[in-house]
Amino acid sequence: MKILAINGSPRTNGNTSLVLKDLLAKAEAAGAHTSYFDLADLNIKDCKACMKCKKEDCCSQKDDMETLRPLIQEADLLVLGSPVYMGDQTGLMKCFIDRLYTFMGPSEKKGELKSRLSEGKKAMVIFTCQMPNGNMVYNYIAVRYFNLLVNMLGYSDIRSYIIGGANLNEDLRNTPQGKSALDDGGKFILESLKANV
Repeated sequence: MKILAINGSPRTNGNTSLVLKDLLAKAEAAGAHTSYFDLADLNIKDCKACMKCKKEDCCSQKDDMETLRPLIQEADLLVLGSPVYMGDQTGLMKCFIDRLYTFMGPSEKKGELKSRLSEGKKAMVIFTCQMPNGNMVYNYIAVRYFNLLVNMLGYSDIRSYIIGGANLNEDLRNTPQGKSALDDGGKFILESLKANV
């Protein structure tokens, strides 16, 4: 099983990164092949809406998304992580999400698009935030990602976690919300591994 994790935080050693890396360590210990990228270290430009990807199965832009694109296609599980800034994902993650549009191709129905990704893929999205009750306040982000990944890109299953209470002086993994997300996320990975055998 292949797992690809993308960190959308500009802080490459912050809480979001630590949570993602912890999950990947559990997955590797269980036999998964994992890859991890910090968007802050990559050069990914904004989508230009040129629509080349609707005529051809490629993007007109030549940047680091070319490295990620085949990894996204190959991954059985896509794990996305971002802190919540000003009530939403970071700009880095939004830019990456917009570039996923290249995976939407023409459908048999005129004017509609369908996913170019293979069926059966799973996804996990993790958002970290300072608000202790962020899992309730920012639930709309999880709903939007469900629509994006399941309804638009055709992922078959998704888990969403919004971990509140982040601060610079405490490892979020040691908080009740962090422990719960890591425990449940780890179980989801193990279940996915068993189903993938």
